[in-house]
Amino acid sequence: MNEGGFFMKLGIAILTGIIGVLLFGVSTSAVAQILPEDPSKGAELFKSKGCVTCHAIQGKGGTVGPDLGRILIGETQLDLAAELWNHTPVMIEGMKQAGFAKITLTGKEITEITTYLYFLRYFDEPGNAEAGEILFDQKGCLSCHPVLGRGRDGEPGLVEFPRNASPVFLSQAMWNHSLRMMARMVRVGKKWPDFNETEMMDTVAYIRTRARGDEVPEFITAGSPREGKAVFNAKGCANCHSIHGEDSKQGVDLGRRAESFYTSLSRIASSMWNKGPEMMLFTIAPTQCGVPRFEAKEMNDLLAYLFFLHYADEPGDASRGKKIFTSAGCAQCHSLMGERGKLMSVELSKYRNSPPADIVAGIWNHSINMREAIAKKGVSWPKLKSGEMADLLEFIRTFTKK
Repeated sequence: MNEGGFFMKLGIAILTGIIGVLLFGVSTSAVAQILPEDPSKGAELFKSKGCVTCHAIQGKGGTVGPDLGRILIGETQLDLAAELWNHTPVMIEGMKQAGFAKITLTGKEITEITTYLYFLRYFDEPGNAEAGEILFDQKGCLSCHPVLGRGRDGEPGLVEFPRNASPVFLSQAMWNHSLRMMARMVRVGKKWPDFNETEMMDTVAYIRTRARGDEVPEFITAGSPREGKAVFNAKGCANCHSIHGEDSKQGVDLGRRAESFYTSLSRIASSMWNKGPEMMLFTIAPTQCGVPRFEAKEMNDLLAYLFFLHYADEPGDASRGKKIFTSAGCAQCHSLMGERGKLMSVELSKYRNSPPADIVAGIWNHSINMREAIAKKGVSWPKLKSGEMADLLEFIRTFTKK
C-alpha cells in the first residue's frame, strides 16, 4: 500500500471518532500510562458505528457533518472531547434529520475512537514536487545524491531511493549517516540543511518523482507510540531528555514541549533532524554514547511517540470541577450521593472512582434524553472551556458528601 493510500484508509477510519470523542475521557495520570499501542485500532468501530455516513476526511465520507480532516477540533484528549460535547445538540439534530439512530458506546470504544481523532493531525498533505526539486538543490542534497548514478563518495542517486519514500524513510536515512554527512559538509563548506514548515514533505514529493527503488514497509501500519517510548529509552534519548519531569536530565524536558510535537509527521521529523548538530556536538559526543541508528520501524514508532506526548491532559482539579458542576447547570439534573437534581434525578455516585472514559460514555449515552429535558425547561446546553472537562470528571470521580 502506498503512503497516500494508507493516509486515506486511516483517515476514513478516523471518521468514526467524531461521535466517540464527545464522550472521551482518559486517565489524567502520566503520559506513559495512556500511550496507545496501535492508533489505528479503532478502524472497525468506524464501520460498525456508521460514523462515515455523516463525516468525511479530506473529502471522503458523508456530508451531514464537517470534514474532520480539514478542521482542528481540539488539542489534548479531554479538550477535544469538550469541544465536541459543546456541539452535541447540533450533532443530534443533524442525525435526526438524516434519519440516523443514535449509537451507544463503551468507555473502551470511546478511548479507541478518540485516539483516531487525535491522530488525524499526524498525516501530511501531499508535498509540492516542484518546490521540492528546488529545495533538493538549495539544501545541498544534489551535491551528494545525483539523480542518476552515484555521488563522489558512493552516495546513492535518487533512482535508488524507494518509490514510496516518506518522511520516516528520509529522516531515518539521513540520521543514520549524519556523522558522515556532517564531515562531508564541513569538508566542502556547506551548512547543515534545516527543514522548516512543509520543506521535508516537498523534498519527499520530489524524490518520489525520480525514485525507482523497491518499496519499503514502514508505512504499511501506523507507528506505535507505546513501542516508540521503548525506542526512546533503548536508543539513549532518555539519558539526556526527561519526559514531564520523570528525572532531572541535562537536555530539554520534551514533555514540557509536547505541544510543539502536536503537528504533522514530517514536521516532527524535521525538528528532530534540525537539532542533529547540537545533539552530536554537545550531548552525544561528550558522553561517548555514539549516534543512535534506527531501523525504519523504530523511527516510525519514535515519531509517533513524540506526537503523543501532547495526548494527555493535566490532572483535573476536583475543587474547580465542583464549581463547574454548579455553574454549568449539571446539578439541576444530576444527583451525587443522594442529592436530588431539580429537573430529574440522575444518580452519578455510581461513577465514583470510575475511569474517566466510562463517565464520559455515560454522558454520551444519555445525551438525547438530556437534550430533551433541557429543551423542556428552557435551560441552555452546558458548554465547557479548555481544561474544564478534566476538572469536571475529577470531581465526579472523587466526590465525597460532607
